[in-house]
Amino acid sequence: MAISITAADVKRKAGIESANTGYDTAIGSLITEMQGPLEYSIADSYLNDTSDIKLQATLKLGMLEMITGEFVEQLRREIGATEQFGIAGVTVGASSATGVDLIQQGATRLAPYLKTVLPMMSEPASSSSTLDGEIAFAAEQEVW
Repeated sequence: MAISITAADVKRKAGIESANTGYDTAIGSLITEMQGPLEYSIADSYLNDTSDIKLQATLKLGMLEMITGEFVEQLRREIGATEQFGIAGVTVGASSATGVDLIQQGATRLAPYLKTVLPMMSEPASSSSTLDGEIAFAAEQEVW
């Protein structure tokens, strides 16, 4: 895998104390489970462009946001994680923040770099070397 995401990265993004090692195994499993498919969805031309540090940082941040968002959602599914009680208008309990927002933020950040954004090989296209000239190939022809 070209991009390195660690449990420490996920804990920092999720607001979990770095000394808390109770979630390390779950985070490591989630990184292993999600990183491959996320990298696979990114076009190789972007993923392999390791000379562009800012691009790689953007890709890492998008993937980190999506993995952390999924981890936050897993935490919310634990028993008692979303319990609340209120007295005299004051509510005490779980945060209303969800991982869904973080997942959507990461997906939006990665969207321009995904393979699905690139034109498909089977889509018809035309080629012309002049602005006002005739199309060199018909739309029905595939040029490769």
